[in-house]
Amino acid sequence: MSAASNYTEANIINAMLRGTAFPLPTFTYVSLHTADPGETGGNEATTGAWPQYARVKAEGSGAIGDGWDAPTDGVTQNSKQLTYPSMDGGADLIVTHWAVYDAATGGNMLAYAPLQTSRTLKTGDIFVFDIGSLQISAA
Repeated sequence: MSAASNYTEANIINAMLRGTAFPLPTFTYVSLHTADPGETGGNEATTGAWPQYARVKAEGSGAIGDGWDAPTDGVTQNSKQLTYPSMDGGADLIVTHWAVYDAATGGNMLAYAPLQTSRTLKTGDIFVFDIGSLQISAA
């Protein structure tokens, strides 16, 4: 089950109850985490442990919204396959969670969730999210 970040929760409340516009991202990016990121986005994989690591743009080469299906009963899922660079670190890296950000680096975490099964990446491994494998729920 996914969870909204503190940033997202505050912006939803501000939009619904205070009339403040929710700052919409230009694109969304999916990150990988080595432990629960919590509601503020900690434990993201680093280029120290995985030199080629970078968040992957959910929309691919498309526009905002192209990376996620229209929600059904409060749930959306990724509509594009997301492929990360080959793991090129010197030691195994265990990935346990993923998150969605509004920027390729830095930025604000929007939502996060645990992987169904943690994955140990060894040198040369490629991490892929298939279409429909990431789900974000409004509940």
